[in-house]
Amino acid sequence: MDFMSSFGYERPPRPVRRRDRLAETYIFQLRIDLDGARPPIWRRIEIRSDVSLLTLHRVIQGAFEWYDYHLYRFSLGHPFSWDSEYFLCDYDMTDGEDEGTFVDDVRLDETLQEPGDKLNYVYDYGDSWHHSIKLEKVRQAMPDDPIAVCIAGRRAAPPEDSRGMTEQELLDEFDFDPAYFDLDEINEAIDSWLVAPAGFAPAGPVPELFGFDQETRTLIAQFPQFKSILNQCQDQQARSEMIHRLEILASDDPRSGRPVPEEPELVDSLSAVQLLLDEIGTGVRLTSAGYLPPKIAFRFGEELGLRDFELSTGGESKMLAVMHVREALQQVGLLRKYKGDLLLTKAAKDGRETTSLLWNHLAARLLPSEPSARTFSHDAALLSLLFAATSDDGFELQTVAEILTASGWRINHEPVQSHDVVFQGSWQTILLWYIAPKDQRAWFNGTVSPAAAELARATLLTAKSL
Repeated sequence: MDFMSSFGYERPPRPVRRRDRLAETYIFQLRIDLDGARPPIWRRIEIRSDVSLLTLHRVIQGAFEWYDYHLYRFSLGHPFSWDSEYFLCDYDMTDGEDEGTFVDDVRLDETLQEPGDKLNYVYDYGDSWHHSIKLEKVRQAMPDDPIAVCIAGRRAAPPEDSRGMTEQELLDEFDFDPAYFDLDEINEAIDSWLVAPAGFAPAGPVPELFGFDQETRTLIAQFPQFKSILNQCQDQQARSEMIHRLEILASDDPRSGRPVPEEPELVDSLSAVQLLLDEIGTGVRLTSAGYLPPKIAFRFGEELGLRDFELSTGGESKMLAVMHVREALQQVGLLRKYKGDLLLTKAAKDGRETTSLLWNHLAARLLPSEPSARTFSHDAALLSLLFAATSDDGFELQTVAEILTASGWRINHEPVQSHDVVFQGSWQTILLWYIAPKDQRAWFNGTVSPAAAELARATLLTAKSL
């Protein structure tokens, strides 16, 4: 019961101010102002009219270089007035007290259509960053128009969680330059939001190293692919753990005294991969649904070490471990699909003949390629490889998840969990589970075999240093 109802008054229903969607797609030029900012802080955005308000939210997060840490909403009218129509984030839809429509169910052109139309947006109900969004111009969309691009703006937005500090306080605590505005940097941030999978929050552009002594800077220069994660990590303990792992990786004894596996153990640890390559041979016809033939899937499952209740004669679709490992082998460049067949690549054919060539190929291809903007899968794969390479025997995926969370990533606005590291990010982890003697292979394994640790180490040491 709300305040008015407690006194016997019934509040009238909220007005519906949404309009019908436009029949064609246009490019809207929006001016987005941070209300109350003096001097003004604003961005001018060109954006497709048919995007959802969830996409507009992500564009605004990039344009103001925030990280989606907090609740938000759009509204036609004041964002907390009873006579406004609300468009709510997922948390408010499920656990909030206000009624409204989910932002992903509302198109931009249902709220704005004519120059002069206005939409309101508030981000972070504590800091209360209110924005006024005004439609300035409308033009026909062209096929090569991007989803969204910032074309102008002024001044830096207040940093995340800056709690209404004065400019001097911001300068002291955040190394904040209020006059700073870089259009290219803003558009890189917007692009990173637009390429990130739904529910993921990219951690933003990579600044220069800060807060590290010269010895640590030298260490990071040896493994520069970890620089962006360290820069974005907001938890000192998590950063210290990463640096500790990099020190182990760079040392002469990276496995804390655990012996390097001999060649027979390495060969045995690749037996599951070798078996599937042998089964594929000159190629196999996949089922109409794109799965391995059931007999091959079953034999592969047995070699992976699946137990009786995990095996199925119903084929690959009934054995997720088989499907995920097969897909990982495609990712690593050993298998490829062609016109309904599954074929070996040249690297796979060479690896069938010489195990060392197979090992070297895996070591060269497990490292994720460097994207133009940070992605969750890139960071998850790097951290999984680092922890595999430097663990005594435990994989510690939950610690990896905590570091990803501390470096800015969220999944559906929730902290990253260990299963997200694997199934939303790192196919490398799946392969490492099965680079092991047969009796040590296990689905969602919490341990790392000596062979997998050695492979992860070899992978990271192939990376170029600065």
